[in-house]
Amino acid sequence: MAPSSPAGLCSYITLSANSRLKQIEKEYTQKLAKSSQIIAGLQTNISFLKEESSQQRLAAERQLQDVVQKFEDEKKQLIRDNDRAIKALQDELEKHSDQVRCLEKKLQHKELESQEQITYIRQEYETKLKGLMPASLRQELEDTISSLKSQVNFLQKRASILQEELMTYQCRR
Repeated sequence: MAPSSPAGLCSYITLSANSRLKQIEKEYTQKLAKSSQIIAGLQTNISFLKEESSQQRLAAERQLQDVVQKFEDEKKQLIRDNDRAIKALQDELEKHSDQVRCLEKKLQHKELESQEQITYIRQEYETKLKGLMPASLRQELEDTISSLKSQVNFLQKRASILQEELMTYQCRR
């Protein structure tokens, strides 16, 4: 019940206000404690998440480095394998080139031997033929051959002149 005097009323209002202030202070203290607890929990979560993120980033970087290293190792191995394959092909090419040169030399040698044999056989044949043929007949054949050579030369010159005249005639037309 409210006091009837003004001093009592003032004292009652002060008491009532003090009581109300203490109740509000108590409520805000509880809210502050609850907020501090929530903030502490959130800060713990943030720290945990930062640590977890840091660990995941480090793990991802290590994994990336491992993958890069693996690819570098594979690249180096491929280069070594390629170099060995190229070397083997070059060696094989050189071996075949040597074989080709050797075979060409053998072929030249065989051709020379064949030419020598042909020359030898021709000389033997001519020697035998000379021995079988009378000298007058041989001279007559040599003269005929010489005459035929002269006629061939003359006909070649004549054909050349006629060809030039034909070209001159065609140019004028």
